[in-house]
Amino acid sequence: MTKRPATLVEKILARASNADSVAPGDVVWAWPDIVTVPEVSFPAYVKRLRDNGIPKLARPETMVVVIDHEVPVHSKEGAERNRLTRQLAQETDVAHLFDGEGITHPLVVERGLITPGMFVAGADTHTSSIGGAGAFAVPFGFEVTMIMAIGKIWVQVPETIRIDLTGHLAAGVTARDLVLSVMQQIDADFANYRVIEFGGPGLSNLSVQERMTLCGLCIDMGAKTAIAEADAVTERFLKDCGIEGVSMERSDPDCVYAARLTIDLAELSPRVSMPPLPSNVSTVIDLPDTPIQHAYIGSCASGTLAELTAAADILDGHTVHPSVQLLVIPATRRIHQQALEQGVLTRLMRAGAVISPSTCGPCFGGLAQLADGETRISTSTRNDSGRMGSRKANIYLGSASTVAASAIVGRITDPRNYVKGGSVK
Repeated sequence: MTKRPATLVEKILARASNADSVAPGDVVWAWPDIVTVPEVSFPAYVKRLRDNGIPKLARPETMVVVIDHEVPVHSKEGAERNRLTRQLAQETDVAHLFDGEGITHPLVVERGLITPGMFVAGADTHTSSIGGAGAFAVPFGFEVTMIMAIGKIWVQVPETIRIDLTGHLAAGVTARDLVLSVMQQIDADFANYRVIEFGGPGLSNLSVQERMTLCGLCIDMGAKTAIAEADAVTERFLKDCGIEGVSMERSDPDCVYAARLTIDLAELSPRVSMPPLPSNVSTVIDLPDTPIQHAYIGSCASGTLAELTAAADILDGHTVHPSVQLLVIPATRRIHQQALEQGVLTRLMRAGAVISPSTCGPCFGGLAQLADGETRISTSTRNDSGRMGSRKANIYLGSASTVAASAIVGRITDPRNYVKGGSVK
C-alpha cells in the first residue's frame, strides 16, 4: 500500500511513535528524543513523581536540565531551588545538567544536542525555538512529568501551515521583523494547534539562529510550534558542532497543507509588538512617538553573537541616551565569551550598555524590573502586563537593531537610519 504524502512533522511523529504513517487528527503515543526542563520546574516535577511512588525517571538519557532563569541567583527562594535542582539532577541521573551556561533553547542547539528530525519536548513555552534547527519541538506544561515517568506522551498530529520565503532581508531588517509580519497575516484562531513550517529559497539566507527566532515567536501567534526545514545552512551549522551524516528530511512535494503563504523578505520593514501582546504589531514608522527609559537585548529570542554585533555596529560612534538604561545579556556563556574575545562587548559598554551573565533575566521578571509608568523596548518574547515588574509599565518588543537605535534616540526608532545601506521607505 502506498503511503500518503506527508508533511515534515507528520514524518517525525510517525518515526517517534513507531507508526508507518500518521495523519492530522490522529492521536499517537510518541517517544521524545530530548526532554528539556528548566530549574523553575524540575524540582516540582520530581516531587510530583515521588509523591506518586515513582522514584526513577523512565529514560534519564533523554533528560536535559538547565539552570537559567535566575542566574546569578538573587533570592533566597531561587537559591534553594537551584540547590535542589543540582541535587535532584544527580539523584535522578539525568543525561545533562547545565548550570549557568545559558538559556535552554539556544544552549541545547549550540551544544549539538539537537539534530533535524528529532522530537523535542520542553517544559517551557518557547521550546518551539528549537524548531529552527529542524526539530519538532513542542512546549508542554506539567505533562512533562508523564514523560519523565513513562518516557512517552500522547500527541494529536497537527496540521501544517507552510510559509515559503523568497529574497533577502534588507539592511536593518531582521528575522524578528519577519515573524512579526507573519503574525499580521495569520490570526490566532487559524494558527491554533497548527505547525508553522518555514521553507523556500529565501530560507537559505537565514542562519540557524535567525530561524530559531522565527520558530520561537510563532508560539505567540497561537501555533502549536514551528519548524524550519533543514538544508545546507543547517548542515554547515551541524558540521561546526562536530555532527555529520544527519538525514535532512523534508515535507513531500505533494503533501497537504492547511494553508500556504509566500513572503518576499526584501519587502519587509522593521516592526514592533505593542503592549500587551506580541501579536499586537505595528511597523516602526507607523508607531506613534514613544519615549523609552529602558532597552534590553537578550532572551532566548535574541542575544546571539550576530545580534550583539549588529547592535554594536549601530551604537559605534554614539552613546546611549542619558534617560535610557541599556541592558545586554548574551544568550549563552559561549556567546558571551565570543563577544568578549571579539571586542563586541567592549563596544557595547563604551556606548553605555550594562552587560549581564547569560540568563532569562528580565523576561522571567527577575533582574532589571520596571517601575510604574516606565517603558522598555526589548528583544524578549512577551510583553504582557507585569511581566517585567510593574503592571503599570509598558513593554514593546523589537529586534536587537531596533532596540539599539532606540537606545540612542531615547524613543522607539527605525534602525535603518543607523545601519550601512539602510533605507527608510
